[in-house]
Amino acid sequence: MKLVVQDAPALKSVIDCIVSLVEEGQFEVKSDGLYLKAMDPSQISMISFSMPKTAFVEYSLLEDTKIGLDISQLSNVLSRGKKGERAELGVEEGRLVIKFFGDKHSRTFKVPLIEGGDKVHREPKIEFKNYVKIRADAIKETLKDAKLVSSHIRLNITPEAFSVDVKGENGEVKAEFQSGSTEVTEIKTETAVKATFPLQYLEDMVKATSASSIITIYLETDRPLKLEYELEGAKLAFYLAPRIETE
Repeated sequence: MKLVVQDAPALKSVIDCIVSLVEEGQFEVKSDGLYLKAMDPSQISMISFSMPKTAFVEYSLLEDTKIGLDISQLSNVLSRGKKGERAELGVEEGRLVIKFFGDKHSRTFKVPLIEGGDKVHREPKIEFKNYVKIRADAIKETLKDAKLVSSHIRLNITPEAFSVDVKGENGEVKAEFQSGSTEVTEIKTETAVKATFPLQYLEDMVKATSASSIITIYLETDRPLKLEYELEGAKLAFYLAPRIETE
């Protein structure tokens, strides 16, 4: 197995999207790309990650393989990659080999593999009919506002707008983005939908995005949320269980 990424820091950015929620996981290396499905320790959220073969400058694999890793440790090693260096991933004697190399120099790290378990995580079978596409910086700033008031946040989608409501002991916050605004590129819904979620999880999901990234939020009333975006050639989808409110 030999997987090479052109820019080492770019790979670190992708892994950081995972490590914010998942401590360890089992990557599947297939002929067409790199995959991961994993639950967070609390079982409240799930990540589905895929990085296609085309995102690598070199991708050679003799057979499909599975690699169990401490993702926090992987992130720490990848943080040593410098701009202008390539990152190469391989497997040798039960260890993941990470090599950074540039013009006439290289550095090699070896990280122990861990038992990934045989449990297969499947994405929730939910038919999402409603979604909003919004800039990452708009979501991040809204979450910062919400954090001043409460640890939970209610998301709303109507045909006219996407809005966020927060109520807590320290007051209330409401943010609204009209359809056609500079922050919202698309809204699709035929009715009003809403659900409440733990704010910290949403923060972790969008933490690694760039300001101009477009995030798609799929929402059904009082059902799990799906949040997805692309980063450095990888596609990330997150699922988050709602908090069911009683009137």
